Amino acid sequence: MLLEAIFFSITPCPPTARRLGFLKENISIISRYGRCKNKWLNHLSESKRNIEKAIDKSEGNRRVIVFGAGLGYDLPLKKLLFHFNEVVLVDLVHSLPLRWMALRNPSLKLIVHDVTESLDNIITGNLSVRSPTRFLDDDQTDLVISLNILSQLPILPSVFLEEHLQIKQDDIQKMARTIIECHLDYLSNFSGTVCLITDIEREIFDSSGKLIKRFSALSDVSFPWESQTWIWEIAPLGEESLDYSVRHRVAGIPSLEDAIISK
Repeated sequence: MLLEAIFFSITPCPPTARRLGFLKENISIISRYGRCKNKWLNHLSESKRNIEKAIDKSEGNRRVIVFGAGLGYDLPLKKLLFHFNEVVLVDLVHSLPLRWMALRNPSLKLIVHDVTESLDNIITGNLSVRSPTRFLDDDQTDLVISLNILSQLPILPSVFLEEHLQIKQDDIQKMARTIIECHLDYLSNFSGTVCLITDIEREIFDSSGKLIKRFSALSDVSFPWESQTWIWEIAPLGEESLDYSVRHRVAGIPSLEDAIISK
């Protein structure tokens, strides 16, 4: 707890993101990773493997942009730095180790940015969701990676709206779906290779291992691509509760352009 408090006090974070809980979430993942590392290894390895496939599909080596770089646990950063002239990590919170690495490596750029480009609206209770545009005019980007954030984009804003502004659940769900749809549309507008890694389904099991609930991780937004999937044991029994565990079904697509649309 002391280490978490120290990280919370010294990690840079925009005021809006801090208020919405993004810094707290970032730091809590550090602690959860320490407790659940063995259960997460397969997910982290599969995420890296899909990104390595995306590197091979990329037609150039000028720039890669990663949306949702997070703490870098699921990112083959050394391979990206070896292959690309510039690696751009985009997130609301960049951990201190990544910041230190960027100071030592001029090819690694950290950009603090709201990928939804809508949080300044949402925090005031305005549920209007913008279509993101930043980076779309960058013709030097050969690879774009959306890394385990698609389902996460609306979660903290939704919690804030419910707990602090008492917004109706129906309105929150509509906003959540729009955020996810806008991110998918945003990715489709890039000219380079686009790699998408996201959880698509959540499963809850009781203490005996029996499945008790399964639901969309994407607010029922359609996920039309055929893809490799794997299980991420994100919250093993005892992590969130002694009564249940949580697993995510994750999809990895190295290139959206090459992905087959499900019939």
